[in-house]
Amino acid sequence: MSILDEHITIPSNVSYKDDLDFQYLRDAGQQYIEDLSRKIWTDYNIHDPGITIMELLCYAITDLGLRIDQPIENLVASPENNFEKMHEQFKSAKNILTCRPVTAIDYRKLFIDIKGVKNCWLAIHQLPLYAECSITHPKVSFQPFTNSEHPTETLKIKGLYTVYVDFDDDEEYVEEDIIAEIFTKYHENRNLCEDLVEVKKIQKQCIRVCTQIQLENGANEEKVHATIQFEVGQYLSPSVRANSLTEMLDKGLSSDEIFEGPILENGFLTPEELQKSELRKDVRLSDIMNIIMKIDGVKLIEDISIDNCPPKTSGDTDCNQNISAKSDPWIICIEENHLPELCDQSTFKYKKGFLPVGLNEEMVDQYTEELEASDKASQEKSFDDLPMPLGTYTEIKYNTVQHHLPENYGISKYGLSNYVSDERKVKAKQLQGYLLFFDQVLSTYFSHLEHTKTLLSADETLQQTYFFKAVEGINGIEDLISSYPNYKENVENIIDKLEDFNARRNELLDHLIARFAEVFEDYTNTMYKLFGTAKNSVENNIIKTKNKFIKEYDTISSERGLAFNYRQSPHWDTNNVSGFQKRIALLSGLDDYSRRDLFNDNITIETLKRVTIKDGVHIEYRWQIKSDDKVYLSSQKDFVSKQKAINELLEVLKLATNHDNYVLRRTETASRRYYIALVNEDGDIIGRQYNHYYATRETAEIKRLETIAFIDDLLFDEGFYLIENILTLPYHTKDMGELNDCLPLCIDDGCNSCIDIDPFSYQVTIIFPGYTARFSNIDFRIFMEDLIRRELPAHIQPRICWVGHIDGALTQVIKTPIIENESDGISNMVISDGLVTDEAPVFRVSEALADENFTYEIIDNDELYDMKHIQKNWKAFLKSKARKAGGYMASHKATKELLCSMNQMNTIYATGTLHDCNDDEGENKNRIILNRSALGSL
Repeated sequence: MSILDEHITIPSNVSYKDDLDFQYLRDAGQQYIEDLSRKIWTDYNIHDPGITIMELLCYAITDLGLRIDQPIENLVASPENNFEKMHEQFKSAKNILTCRPVTAIDYRKLFIDIKGVKNCWLAIHQLPLYAECSITHPKVSFQPFTNSEHPTETLKIKGLYTVYVDFDDDEEYVEEDIIAEIFTKYHENRNLCEDLVEVKKIQKQCIRVCTQIQLENGANEEKVHATIQFEVGQYLSPSVRANSLTEMLDKGLSSDEIFEGPILENGFLTPEELQKSELRKDVRLSDIMNIIMKIDGVKLIEDISIDNCPPKTSGDTDCNQNISAKSDPWIICIEENHLPELCDQSTFKYKKGFLPVGLNEEMVDQYTEELEASDKASQEKSFDDLPMPLGTYTEIKYNTVQHHLPENYGISKYGLSNYVSDERKVKAKQLQGYLLFFDQVLSTYFSHLEHTKTLLSADETLQQTYFFKAVEGINGIEDLISSYPNYKENVENIIDKLEDFNARRNELLDHLIARFAEVFEDYTNTMYKLFGTAKNSVENNIIKTKNKFIKEYDTISSERGLAFNYRQSPHWDTNNVSGFQKRIALLSGLDDYSRRDLFNDNITIETLKRVTIKDGVHIEYRWQIKSDDKVYLSSQKDFVSKQKAINELLEVLKLATNHDNYVLRRTETASRRYYIALVNEDGDIIGRQYNHYYATRETAEIKRLETIAFIDDLLFDEGFYLIENILTLPYHTKDMGELNDCLPLCIDDGCNSCIDIDPFSYQVTIIFPGYTARFSNIDFRIFMEDLIRRELPAHIQPRICWVGHIDGALTQVIKTPIIENESDGISNMVISDGLVTDEAPVFRVSEALADENFTYEIIDNDELYDMKHIQKNWKAFLKSKARKAGGYMASHKATKELLCSMNQMNTIYATGTLHDCNDDEGENKNRIILNRSALGSL
């Protein structure tokens, strides 16, 4: 039966009943006209001017619909540098579908991609750890506890690996260099809570094959022999063949299947290829026979046997001679982490009929080289990207519909003749004015379509979601609009009244985020609950967070399980942090996820000792927000209770997020100078700037903006440390030493523990400065802890600590003046941080005067030291671990100090309030709800 060509035909029914269907629009428009004006208008023929105008507007709508119906790549194309700009706005398949290595197959892909690596395998590094179950002094050690009076237990450290490598035989590759590159690649792609201990050359188990084969009469015996040896070698130790992008597409794979795994340099490796090249557990005679019989030229196998190669009495060999795996004539078992290889003592004899066949060894070598060259060429492919649809840029510009009417209407670009009557000119102007309304609506639609690219992007400079464009090309438009010079401004004012930028921008960003199956609902709700009184500032922060999240999504998506590279310098003030840390930061609105100093005393509770002749000495407290050389805000009053000062400061930190709460006030003195104050919802001053006054409002406004900028940076200058416990394991020395004094071991006599007895495997310690505006709030802490548990890989256990207190300064120095009598001229003073004030301008006391006239009292609070200690010891540990001379292992001293500071930390809570469900005013307080609030976790 012949196959007929199928031809594309134009359908007879082209009615779409939408904006692309001119007839549908015309019929709908005429129906509206009939419904509205059937009593005064009965002529609906095509010659009627009203029908003509309606048809023209229908045409304009179909023009708009056709432009909207363009492929999205056309709508977002750019007139210049389209390739670069398209890749800036969208993530290509290579960048968004790939990920850093996660599985053993992923790591094999990464290492096989290195020149000189024929194949490689990951194996668990066996490192036993022994525990002595003493209730009072539990210990762990790398050596067994012999003759111990307590029960003991053996643990296996998890997360440590050994890489076994089968090196290429090419002499241009140096094994030591390849091993160094494997370590480098691994630490650039290390998984969270895992580490690579060693890279070893795979040991070989040589297999001897002895066979006699009957060949076809016309067979090329040299080629057959070379092919048999090559194919048997591939069975024992198969090469991993790479694929080009075209070959992957030809296999029928989807784009997400093609780009699964890490980005490589030499083509695509499929999981199926890697699974076929796993280390063999056994070698079967039946498999070898099947391979030989499939080779062209082989007629039959007359005799064949396999066994382990006998030990050589002399000469170098890669074969392991001490094989203990059991074997029989049909199956040879392979030792663990060994690679089977064809032994040079194998014998292959060939016959044609009854006559034995000799081999030309030079020809055999030539055929072997051809087979090996072809195999090597199959691994030299490129890792190409799918082409980005670039689209075709077309200018989306609206031209007035008035020029499409017949010229006898008098409103075309040529206008009317000077000889027509004024009445005729006026009627034409009236028609122009009537059509201008439709022109403006259509022009605005076209303008919005032109900005599609901007709206569907993470553009942080975007300040509007409605767009306006004045109608161009209308003759005499200045006569149609009474205040034409303000025409554009007036229409923009109308647009501004429609604009709800925050709501619309959030909807657009939520749409973009939802395309990655991500949500920000929990974060948004928590921010509104925490800073509900500062809506605009909260919404701006949420929009900023979403923009940054979308921009960096390729990184935080592909690196979500990635650990940081502890071999890379610098180790501090760097963005070299774990992918998990980056993801958590961007999901929770942390502007800066770098590893840096987090402890500071910019937000403090100052301890004041007030001394008067009349009242004696008493302690008061005052909160301050300050830099090294300036106090930006200070409390309006002093508090007799430190907790009262803290409570007001927490309220201040919420008010400070709303820029409208920063106001300028004037002094009551004759100079009437300006100063900066922070007010609450009732307009009452809750904090102000002392000793900084400004003569003009302009200068004061500049300083107000500087204050806002400083405090904004301070409020959201948050971060956290993530410490992988496995990095503190001294497996290089296998000496625990005094580290047991700092490990969180909790054991009874039966070696049962209230936490996992293994303090290293798959555990992280996450440390937050618990005194910032958000981190001191119970609701935000609950949100962060839920987020961490949801995003952290399921096999990793987190310990979350909120360290430090809002008190700020760790060492509080109280200076007390020595006052002998009132004649000294000092009768009522407040002393704080070397400053003396009697409600007059502050002056600094010189060191000599201070030494002579003041006594000093130092108050230390150990719980306040936690954040400072962990910061100091974490920094020292990383510096020690990054030393190449030390084998990238931290010193015993640095490790102990870090472990001690980690396991002596205490989570500090701000004073909470039991929440009355009927008290709406308590919504923004640090609420504790019985049976619902979780006060910390291990």
